[in-house]
Amino acid sequence: MITEAKPVTILTGFLGAGKTTFLNALIAYKKGQQLAVVENEFGQEGIDGNLVIGVDDSLFELNNGCLCCSLNEDFYSLLEVLWNGKDEFDELIIETTGIANPASVAAPFLTNTQVPYYYKLKRVICLVDARNIEQQLRETEEARNQISFSDILLITKTDTIENEKLAGLEKLLKAINPFAVVLSGNRDRYPFDEIYNAQRKAVIRVNLPKSTNRGFALQHQRHQHQDIVSLSFNFTEAFDLQLLSHRLTVFVNFQAKDVYRMKGIFNIRGQSQRIIIQSVINDLAVATGDKWANDAEKNSCIVFIGKNLEPAGFEKMLRQCFYQSV
Repeated sequence: MITEAKPVTILTGFLGAGKTTFLNALIAYKKGQQLAVVENEFGQEGIDGNLVIGVDDSLFELNNGCLCCSLNEDFYSLLEVLWNGKDEFDELIIETTGIANPASVAAPFLTNTQVPYYYKLKRVICLVDARNIEQQLRETEEARNQISFSDILLITKTDTIENEKLAGLEKLLKAINPFAVVLSGNRDRYPFDEIYNAQRKAVIRVNLPKSTNRGFALQHQRHQHQDIVSLSFNFTEAFDLQLLSHRLTVFVNFQAKDVYRMKGIFNIRGQSQRIIIQSVINDLAVATGDKWANDAEKNSCIVFIGKNLEPAGFEKMLRQCFYQSV
């Protein structure tokens, strides 16, 4: 009989963002709990693992390639080994390399049919270097992917910048990833209480005006930083799950080259619960969310993040998936 799934936290962030420093502070914060820590090293000689304190026999190094590029049997075997010793740890922490795409690391927990019975992905935390992130966003695909996919964006090294600069970065990150929680801190104080209170909920907060049309309604917002675009759509019409799943599957497999992230909460015809659909690399993860409240306005909300995105094509694709009564 399968016992309660173990919680999983994925820690990502571009090179130099301070992941290992944060991890050590997290271990101290979790004093009294046992953490199993997976360190993914890029290269045969592990360095970061030697800098992690306090986990002793619960530190596991995977240095046969970046996890996001080689999600192979070693990783699944490690998950199995850890589960066999499930009584010896309370939470699994995976620290990726600085060039990893966290979507690939998260994939087993979101798209595999068996893994979610044993492990539940609670949060993906991306550390954002306050001094260098704007340059990294301009120059690197990896930083864009990391910010686009994460649930929590933690701006680090805040003691090196002015308050006005920090406020600008918070606004920038919210524009790029509307459904992420944006926090800030440094090695002297990380907001761990806020991080662990921000459960991995599929809540997309986009401040769209309410429709005055009692029938079909569509609104969208477009935010842009350099060539990174966030498109947010809101619909009142119910969707057909079969049509929607098929169309989005085709999209992420053949048309989503410049889309880093797609995530939506959908009102599906005949379903009493919210349906959460998100892209995970070239796969689609579909899950049930909370029940719609009896008096709730059943609006579907969808966000696309990518390069040079224009709303017209996305609007057309989504409209094709509305439920049509015979």
